[in-house]
Formats: sequence, structure tokens, C-alpha cells
Amino acid sequence: AAGIEKAWEIGAFGSEIDIQRTKDGFYILNHEGDFQRVAGVKRKPEDMTLAEIKELSIEGEPVATLEEALEATRGKGILFIELKGSTADRQMADDTVKTVKEHGMEDECVLIGLKYELIDYIETTYPEMQTGYLTFASFGDTAKLNCDYLAMEEESATAEVISEIHKQGKKVLVWTSNGKRAQKHFLCSKIDGLITDNASQALELIQELRGRTDLRRMADRLLELLS
Repeated sequence: AAGIEKAWEIGAFGSEIDIQRTKDGFYILNHEGDFQRVAGVKRKPEDMTLAEIKELSIEGEPVATLEEALEATRGKGILFIELKGSTADRQMADDTVKTVKEHGMEDECVLIGLKYELIDYIETTYPEMQTGYLTFASFGDTAKLNCDYLAMEEESATAEVISEIHKQGKKVLVWTSNGKRAQKHFLCSKIDGLITDNASQALELIQELRGRTDLRRMADRLLELLS
């Protein structure tokens, strides 16, 4: 959970993790389908026990569990938990909600994913939980989807789409914005959060934008409307 701790250290609002289920039913953090890139082991989490996974080393750190990520987050920010990969199913949803509730962190977590059926299930079954749907494109009545957050790719997050989503009482996240120009554009917009691999740069831009003169603010707003 060192990465999560670093996020709070630099002042991030939230941190995003991907969870997958192990062979023996635990939940661990991993973005890829296997551990080849991060640990040199071409095995999937679902084919390994938690004990086997804990023997791996990722830049000198052990693979974190969902419980460890929650403890690293408590009282510091919002943890966006993506239900990831082939084990992202209703069992994962039920288990994750149970674990979050056992830690008393319902208000500090948002359950997100690419499978709308799963997000809809969580929002319907556990309305007390915050949910978010990750979309690759804007389509149809996106704003009316059954969730609390909509996370959109940069190309889809136009001012019109953002406004429509807000009208439906939902929050807008943009992912994954790493370029300085793009980050500045969205930080000057009305989105509710920016998902990025370069949080330090984004936080520097926020400080820069907060120090603008009124004239500079007007100019940036005009450029944002025209872009």
C-alpha cells in the first residue's frame, strides 16, 4: 500500500486501486491480468493463493490486500476501488461491500468498474454505497445510468456532457489525464475529479491556478470554453 500512502503524502484527494480475487477467495491489488510485468511471474491472481502472492516482490514491496489498502486510506481521502478482470462478479461485489462495511468506511470508498451490469447491481442492492461506471465513450443516455460517478475518457468529457451528467445529480471524473495541457484544461472545467498517473503535476497546476489574477482566470475560462 506504499503507493496509496504516497498519494496522501503529496496531498491527493483520492487514490484508485484495482482488486482481483485469489484462488482461495481473498482480494489483492493488481492492475494486470497476471504478475508478469510487475513481478516477473506469469501467473494470474485467480490461480494463486494469497500466501503464494505474498511471496512476490514489487519494487521491494509485497502485494497489498484490500484490507491493507483500506487501512492505508482511513481518514485520509477517498479510495476508488475498481472491480477488475475475470473475477469481477457479484461475489466480488458482495465481498467488497462487506469488507468496506466491516471497516466502517462506506463514506470513504467508491466502487467502480467497466462492467455496467455489476455497477448497477451494487447501486441497486447496496444504495448506501457510492458507485462509479468507467466509460470509454459518451453514448445515449449516459447521464441516466444507475451510479453516483461517471468516469469518462478525455475525448468524451465535453462541457455539454459534463453539464448533462451534473443535471442528473451525478459526479464526473476524467481518466486518465497525464499531459500538462490536458490536466490544466480539465482543472479549469467543471469536473469533480481528475484520474491521473501524474498526481504531483496536477497538484502543482492546482496551486498555480489558485494563484491566478482575475484577468488570468477570465482568459483561462474563455480558452476552456473555446477548446
